Amino acid sequence: MFCQNIDFTTKASKNKIVIGETTNVKLEFKFPSSQLIDSVEFQLTNGGDSIGNNWELWEKSGLEKSSYENENGEFFISFSQNFTIANFDSGSYTLPPSVAYFNSKKLFSNSLNFIVTLDEIDEKASIKEIKPIREVSIFWYEYIIYFFKEYGLWILLILCITILVIYIIKKYYKKKTNLVTTPSIPIEITLLKNLNAIEEKKYWENGHFKKYYSELSTVLWEFLEYRYEIKTFEKTSAEILESLKWASIPKKYLSELIRFFEISDGVKFAKLKSLEKDNLRAIITLKELIESERLDLNIEKNLVIENE
Repeated sequence: MFCQNIDFTTKASKNKIVIGETTNVKLEFKFPSSQLIDSVEFQLTNGGDSIGNNWELWEKSGLEKSSYENENGEFFISFSQNFTIANFDSGSYTLPPSVAYFNSKKLFSNSLNFIVTLDEIDEKASIKEIKPIREVSIFWYEYIIYFFKEYGLWILLILCITILVIYIIKKYYKKKTNLVTTPSIPIEITLLKNLNAIEEKKYWENGHFKKYYSELSTVLWEFLEYRYEIKTFEKTSAEILESLKWASIPKKYLSELIRFFEISDGVKFAKLKSLEKDNLRAIITLKELIESERLDLNIEKNLVIENE
């Protein structure tokens, strides 16, 4: 009794069409406004782009909702949707019933009959002359545009690989050059000059203990990184000492450096006023370490031995 009050129909704009010609199929679902239907969904036969029986779905509109009043003063609600279809074979065809889904139910519409014919040819019409071949001018830049569209990705890939190879080669030879080239002034001599300069400025004698130990620490960090190849940048004193345990530094200097770092950290972070003997011992220890462990003299000794 519920479905008897519902009208679901399928109508076509044209039932006789030519092969390839489109026709519009309208699905309309009507029911009294007193009935409660939350949603309606249409399916044209089995759905999809291919409907079957040589039919093809070209286009479909959105679902439209409207209301109207009939001649008896009754109000109805209507859902409708348009489907554009075409057929590419001549003959008589039937479009199967469509389906309307609503409130977990489904209702089938009527089927439609179509006649698909060939396009009629006027046999009495005169034969027209074949049109001459039209010459199209192609400019040189159009060839370039076509070439880049066709092979642009390969060109870009080859260009990136070439740039990468050139970069690697340059970086390799630059690194090799840096390894072969030796500095004119050994770093040990430079660091010893820096220690002499610090000593001449008499920082601790004038009460600048923090400045004194900061500059001494800078010289020490640079020498340790150069001589023993350990990282000292943004490292704590404990981390540097831990790294030195695995280095080839003599044990006597390792104990001296432990004392140096204790005093240096106390001066820089705890505002400790170091003793005169500690200040003198600090710079003497660094000088002795650099003089004893300098690589430039070892290189010269090896060259002399090889020449002999």
